[in-house]
Amino acid sequence: MTVRPSLRTSHLAPALLAALLTACGGGASDANADRTAATLTVKAATLKAVATPLPYTAGTIRPNHVSDATLAQQRVDFYAQWKALYVAQECGSGRYFVKVNADGKVVGGGTADDTITVSEAHGYGMLISVLMADEDSDARTVFDGMVRYFHDHPASSDAGLMAWNQVKGCANAGGDKRGHVSATDGDLDIAYALLLADRKWGSAGTINYKAEAQRVLSAIMKYEVHPNGKHLLVGDWARIDEDRTYEQTTRTSDFMLSHLKAFALDSGDARWNAVRDRSYAIVDLIQRNFSKTTGLVPDFVYRLDGTPAPAAANFFEGENDGNYSWNASRFPWRVAMDYLLYGDNRALTALKPLNSWARTVTKNDPSRFAAGYKLNGKVSEADYNQLPFVSALGVSAMVDPNNQAWLNAIWKDVQGQTLKDNDYYGNTLKMLGMISMSGRWAKP
Repeated sequence: MTVRPSLRTSHLAPALLAALLTACGGGASDANADRTAATLTVKAATLKAVATPLPYTAGTIRPNHVSDATLAQQRVDFYAQWKALYVAQECGSGRYFVKVNADGKVVGGGTADDTITVSEAHGYGMLISVLMADEDSDARTVFDGMVRYFHDHPASSDAGLMAWNQVKGCANAGGDKRGHVSATDGDLDIAYALLLADRKWGSAGTINYKAEAQRVLSAIMKYEVHPNGKHLLVGDWARIDEDRTYEQTTRTSDFMLSHLKAFALDSGDARWNAVRDRSYAIVDLIQRNFSKTTGLVPDFVYRLDGTPAPAAANFFEGENDGNYSWNASRFPWRVAMDYLLYGDNRALTALKPLNSWARTVTKNDPSRFAAGYKLNGKVSEADYNQLPFVSALGVSAMVDPNNQAWLNAIWKDVQGQTLKDNDYYGNTLKMLGMISMSGRWAKP
């Protein structure tokens, strides 16, 4: 059977952007002939940097080597570039999605040839759009278009979930790619983004965001949460397929613990708290038994019906399944948000050893952080200064004032990396990291 890996575009892809887009408008040619300059233009008039940070837990920090106004302007400037390149208005009237191959680089992660997007990217796009709504007057138009695109591509199990892979021509990927099944990470982000939209705009308009969120949450609980183990599944197919090899497996980058808290508060459904508790318990077990000195977690954890352990090499995606690799790179960001927004001390406990080890192994130079480690801290992929890893470490650094210089160094490093020198995955996680680090992540 085909598994659904998380999308990662090849960070070694040789193709470069045909042309860079300017930060706040101005025409530019696209890497793909079917996208017009008009589609890509972001007008300066729609953008206005907002310097006021949103409330995070007392005692947490933001980069302080520049002013909040400068952080805001840098965030908006990069957003303009990111949106102009990756946000596409295609596949029908009023439809928007994040076009993962817009930069001409190779799309990996088990996707089909000619992939244009995946549900993971769609979740990111919806989050970014609503979180940037105070700064982009067109954000709601884009967000609503993303909801329509989501409606157009339901997973075969439930219309509340999104089919994970679409290809050129706007259809779901077929054949062994099974583009009609779901991926848990994308659905979790879509649900959270809908709750944020309800908080931001209310639900009395054309789209009832609250009702949409409730529909997605019901489907996630039914198909993407194990009913007995209370762990997050990797997708709807993990239990409904005849081959249930992956039923007792979870992806650590799906541990969106602040999302789960928000779901519990909004719905009043205590099962979301149980999923959150189970996720923390898995992290604690892995760190105590496999990475006590580093705090690292693997891309995948399996054997959840017995003694959880890092997945064996090539169990799910590849040789790094049991290492801290391109999936787990997002773990520090996801977990840190639960402390930044809700002050859960379990997040602080999980991140403290990882932050300390990362600072030590790099000698406080984030550019020296590798793109993969074994859980004992040995390098598994000797590639360095990759945005998915570094930007997530920046969000993680925010939980402790002792990390102030380290956080400042990470912001400088991330801010200094250009759109053309990175791919969809890195650029998008940079955008999400900049929103988080500069204090503009919100809770419903």
